[in-house]
Amino acid sequence: MNTWFFKRTACALLAAQMAAVATLAPLQARADTSLPAMGEGAEMTTSEERRLGDDIAREIYRDPQFLDDAILYEYVNGIWQELMLAARQRGTLTSELQERFAWQVMLIQDATVNAFALPGGFMGVQTGLVGVVGSRDELASVLAHEMSHITQRHIARMLARQSRMTPVMIAGMILGALAASKNPAAAQALMVGSSAAAIQSQLNFSRDMEREADRTGMSLMPPAGYSQAGFVSMFEKLQQANRMNDNGSWPYLRTHPLTTERIADMQSRLPAGAARKPQDTGMVAQMMSARARLLSKPEPQVLHQWVQLTTAADFANRSLDQQAGVWYLAAMSHNQLGRHAEALAALDQLDATVQAHPDAMRQAQLLRADVALRNRQPQDALAALAKIQPLKPPASKTGSTSVTVSNAMTGLVNEAVITQGSDKSLSIQDSSRDVLLPEVKAVVGDDAGQSSDRPDLVLAAQALAQLPATGLTAYDGVLRQTSSRLQTLVVQWPKDAGAWLALSWVLRQQNQPLRSIRAEAESRAAQYDYAAAVDRLRAGQDMARNSPNRNDYYEASIIDTRLREMQSLAKEQAARK
Repeated sequence: MNTWFFKRTACALLAAQMAAVATLAPLQARADTSLPAMGEGAEMTTSEERRLGDDIAREIYRDPQFLDDAILYEYVNGIWQELMLAARQRGTLTSELQERFAWQVMLIQDATVNAFALPGGFMGVQTGLVGVVGSRDELASVLAHEMSHITQRHIARMLARQSRMTPVMIAGMILGALAASKNPAAAQALMVGSSAAAIQSQLNFSRDMEREADRTGMSLMPPAGYSQAGFVSMFEKLQQANRMNDNGSWPYLRTHPLTTERIADMQSRLPAGAARKPQDTGMVAQMMSARARLLSKPEPQVLHQWVQLTTAADFANRSLDQQAGVWYLAAMSHNQLGRHAEALAALDQLDATVQAHPDAMRQAQLLRADVALRNRQPQDALAALAKIQPLKPPASKTGSTSVTVSNAMTGLVNEAVITQGSDKSLSIQDSSRDVLLPEVKAVVGDDAGQSSDRPDLVLAAQALAQLPATGLTAYDGVLRQTSSRLQTLVVQWPKDAGAWLALSWVLRQQNQPLRSIRAEAESRAAQYDYAAAVDRLRAGQDMARNSPNRNDYYEASIIDTRLREMQSLAKEQAARK
């Protein structure tokens, strides 16, 4: 098997299999769902766990199956962020873990049904999972469960149990246990010589850990705005798959053993009289499920089957939400098959279906822009983005104050307004937000510093990057404001590799090659590839030395500083190999 398979598989189920090999003090039955954190890793500190997570995340980012899709990422990460907020409110997520862990979601392009927590607060979600869930609530139940593996520090506790093992033995254990998701025989071969017997002897403890993650995760659902029935329906879906002959498409079942006891426990915890059907099976959920299925690289014959769904006899009997999902799937399938005209016709039908549903209308226009970009039609993409109604920013908190500051932390010279609310929370907005031209607002929004506008910005950057130099003049206002908004976005989210990369494209179109190179380096650093970041920063140094532009002096100084920081991080990273 190839190296990428083992790297991806080793990362793909790490925390889940760690749950299966960890020791956990027996849980006492509790009537309520509020569970305290049950201990810390005796040997591994949060900093050590984070470094381990960084190294594993770097391998995932390098994997060809890592998926950088702004539209689907917004959907999954939005659920993740809501669960994080609920965990903070309930005290499950401590201030130390919030500060020291990454809390980053990574999408994996894989049709198998799986999700996995990683050391240091990383979360992997495979497109097969998003494609099979029937609602936001079901997806939230899986994410909440995996988040609980992180907040309860199951990974650190497992590694503390294995403290007598050498790093090579631990690596063999992880690779062997995780490769089982795709090839049990290969896993058994890898585990030979890496304490396989000791690992097997601890498998019986996984039920306690899974139960803890179930209960803690379920308690996050109501404060995050999700139905706990999503847990039950997802369990029922897993149980149905478990009864069938598993063909390898549900590795989540192998890493999260499903028992009748767990199912009964979740069912008993539903509030009396609560509807068992998940609350949100709406248009956006159906559309994102369709997108995930298409992004899982289906075979051409499957694409042909999907485009025929719109003419099936039972199509008219489907709910409007389901019809929106089918039209979304048909549009993407037609485009994948090279049928651009048919894809546009399906998009028109999708527009008609989602009228009067603002969130779904936005997703339809994002899809139209995405289809245009895949066909290298940047003007059509920008026209589609211009039809999106900008999302309204959250209302200002009572007693908030604003101060204008420069973005010194990233070396960006545009101004930003940091608003501190009475609850000590911070929001950052571009100081020029009130002077945007109407046509610019239509494309990039009037509050793109909010993460909810991230897909609009990334797609706008891609469209601007596809424009020929002769066509940029007509979009000068869009180009300037997209650049400004992306700079604000990376200040808010300095580990957003996709936003940094989009910024590099736009800066290149603005004839700012030095800043573009540094933004590209920051994108590599955000994916923990410090050696690659060093290479780009060195290229920036060489360019600065030969630049006749005196205005590059400030940028060159930033590059020098960042280069020293990246060299130090790269040296530390290399020492851990």
